[in-house]
Amino acid sequence: MSLGNSAAGKLQTIFRTIFSFIFGSSESEESRWLRILILVAALTVGLLVVAGISAFFLTLQGEEQTMIPDARGRELVDALIDLQEKGLFAQVQVRFSSDPSLKGKVIDQRPQAGSLVKAGKRVTLVVSQGAIINYVEDYVGQNIDDIRSYLATLFSTQKPLLRIQEPVSYIFDKAPVGTILQQQPEAGTGLAGLTDLVLVVSRGPETPTVKLADYRGIEFQQAVTLLARNNVPFIFKVVPPEPGQTREFVVAQKPEPGTDVEIDTFIELQIAEPLAKNAAGFIFGIFECSLPVYPVSVEMSFEAQSLTGERRVIFTMMHPGGTIAIPYYEEPHAALILSISGREVYRDTVAPQ
Repeated sequence: MSLGNSAAGKLQTIFRTIFSFIFGSSESEESRWLRILILVAALTVGLLVVAGISAFFLTLQGEEQTMIPDARGRELVDALIDLQEKGLFAQVQVRFSSDPSLKGKVIDQRPQAGSLVKAGKRVTLVVSQGAIINYVEDYVGQNIDDIRSYLATLFSTQKPLLRIQEPVSYIFDKAPVGTILQQQPEAGTGLAGLTDLVLVVSRGPETPTVKLADYRGIEFQQAVTLLARNNVPFIFKVVPPEPGQTREFVVAQKPEPGTDVEIDTFIELQIAEPLAKNAAGFIFGIFECSLPVYPVSVEMSFEAQSLTGERRVIFTMMHPGGTIAIPYYEEPHAALILSISGREVYRDTVAPQ
């Protein structure tokens, strides 16, 4: 208490001295002007002190907080007005979207709606530029593989608006293989959502016919070699041997020998059921799988790989794809490998008896 009273007393003394100096009597003109200048300086200092104290307390109170509104799905102008009313600032980014109807609207924002932030915070609005494409282009005359790659690249970063309907229709035509002849929807049709692109594609000029050879009465491994050499697609089936028939030999075929068929026509051959295990200890079986149907024949190879890793090519041929049924005699545990255009697509293992 004594210290407080002493300080208060000193302040009173100082103010009385200043007051007496400023307002005291003096006959000198210079003294009166000096008093006025000192008064102005004192008032200025006082105002600065008051302003500083006010700013200090405002800082301690902190900036006003506000809730970020939900701008998603709104037109950009409306979203900007909402932010402005909340004392927030916008930073706009644009990108393509998969929905054409969202063009010019906010599709994302950061921070998310409902977040509490200080007034003056910057909010990022992501606005849709629309779809990368919003109409069907003209694909007639182009190669279907090129269009597949184009669409895959076009929609690599967003949901697709256009996809090729499978299976594609292939017809004989003088146009090069793979050329798109017709399309639906037509070029210029608007895209409002995911749309199937129906294509008719050339498989090249009409395939000439060949006369089927007679494969009856020969051992199945020899028949496989001949069929592959002539690029005739085949399917083998096993039937119980009838009296007079020799096991492992072809006993029937469809279509009949001498029939004129198109080159890629499958021939079905029946063989009298071989022994499950031959004299050399090799196991009989049918290698079966299903391939896509190719618009044009592709190179197919069938190999056997021994336990030592040695690979042996059984046959190679041009094949249209589809159902595969290849008879074999191979050693137990050997791997059977089917490759298309040099790439392995199926593998099986010979099971021991």
